[in-house]
Amino acid sequence: MMVTSVNQVLYQPELILKQLEGIELASSYVYISGSLLEGFGNEKSDIDVYVICKEIPKKFPQNNVEESLLWEGQTLVHNVIQGGVRYDFEYWTWDCFNKSINNLQKIDFKTEEYIERISDAELDLLHRLKYAKPLINSIDFFNFHNMLQFDNLGYYQAVIASEIFTALVEDIQGALLSYDLGSAFFMVRRLVELATVSYLAIHGETNPNSKWLFRKMKRYEENTGDTQLLVKYLKYQTHPFEKATVEGYIKEAMKFAQSLNAKVQQALQEIQKA
Repeated sequence: MMVTSVNQVLYQPELILKQLEGIELASSYVYISGSLLEGFGNEKSDIDVYVICKEIPKKFPQNNVEESLLWEGQTLVHNVIQGGVRYDFEYWTWDCFNKSINNLQKIDFKTEEYIERISDAELDLLHRLKYAKPLINSIDFFNFHNMLQFDNLGYYQAVIASEIFTALVEDIQGALLSYDLGSAFFMVRRLVELATVSYLAIHGETNPNSKWLFRKMKRYEENTGDTQLLVKYLKYQTHPFEKATVEGYIKEAMKFAQSLNAKVQQALQEIQKA
């Protein structure tokens, strides 16, 4: 029987677990996550399976299916296509997994010191972990999951974006002073996106994949009732390049981005005082 939905995976975990020969399941976490669990997926979305284990296997069962292996740093991604359904198995050792968790838990926003960077792979892992559903060892997994400080993830993303924001504002101002309106036009679009992503992050929208920005804004709108964020974002991202209006557009878009950034900074200051 083919797995065609998240519910079927949860109800029939053996269809996933049979791919994990050689894994000591009693001491492992196996969970599904990704866009389908987050509510962003579609009929073409794959099923993401995370395997947290003592040691990443070197051999995999031959099940007469299409598959590929790709090492990404210290993690292994095993893509399997069976019956038209794609499964992405992502293997992490406990050492690498716990390091990522510790990086999330230990972030101190009250310090003036440099905040240690989290890698892109770790950001993706931590965000997806928010929406994870375990296939085995459920009680232990949920006890662990409930201890995680996922709010840190959004605030961390906001801090990193703020550093880029300041430099980008200076670049735009320099382009305006030299009347390089074309460069300023493209940079201010990036500024608006950066400020929007940062603002969404402090509201819990931490998906790092840019393809889901619209869906993040719609969910923010549903949760807060704020319909203007998406309206203004579309306004500033779809404005045409016209010599007669471009300078005014750049300044107006900068003002919008700075207003969002001001709200982000206020939220970060409140965290520092808490």
